[in-house]
Amino acid sequence: MSALFNLSGSTAVVTGSSRGIGLAIARTLLAQGASVLVNGYDEAETAAALKALRDQYPQADGERPRLAALAGDVTDADLARGLVAEAVHVFGHLDHLVCNAGIDIIKPAVEYTPEEWDRVLTVNLRGAFQPAQAAARHWIAQGSGGSVTMTSSIAGAVGIPTLAPYAASKGGINQLVRTLAAEWAEHHIRVNAVAPGYVANIMDSVTAHDDPASDQRINIFTPLGRRATVEEIAAPYAFLASPAAAYVTGSILAVDGGYTAT
Repeated sequence: MSALFNLSGSTAVVTGSSRGIGLAIARTLLAQGASVLVNGYDEAETAAALKALRDQYPQADGERPRLAALAGDVTDADLARGLVAEAVHVFGHLDHLVCNAGIDIIKPAVEYTPEEWDRVLTVNLRGAFQPAQAAARHWIAQGSGGSVTMTSSIAGAVGIPTLAPYAASKGGINQLVRTLAAEWAEHHIRVNAVAPGYVANIMDSVTAHDDPASDQRINIFTPLGRRATVEEIAAPYAFLASPAAAYVTGSILAVDGGYTAT
């Protein structure tokens, strides 16, 4: 049974993995045996993440690398293609893609500028589609399958004030996952999403919800009564990449402590 969850010999690209949930995803995939290419927008932060992971998972001389990094903006089509090419170059093949990069801007809906709206939608939605498209093109050309897991959110399913463009982008992710899953199934490409609830270390920009009153509200409306740890969010990504999820595609997996169930 444990072999169903083993990722040994497989390889993955994780966008937005220089910190937070993305870094936890990269660490979890490594722990399950996968080789991982990390990516972040900031070059120094991405390099620091790579060093931290290498320190945790050291390799003997002569072993094939299990870690690599490529910094850059996922909204850049060249970078999206480069992530796939670099993973294949370093690891020899690519099996899994996690589209996790995302941003948020919190304010009342009447106050957003067109530039702010466009930036959130571009990073969160196009920044997920372009790497997925690049990976799918590679897999289709190779005649091999693969898995794509995108990061959605509870905001893609329920209304949360002051998150208009973020919520729109995550609702878009949900429909993108379903559409790509239906379209790419004939190529043996699975496409799913994880939809986290409130997490203990949230994105740097999300300071408006990081206060005692907000914590109390979150604890009340989350049946499990607390925020998740990044490790609790990351584990389902490893499941969706594993042989145990071989018949799972087009799913939006809520990992939210029951928030959207109530």
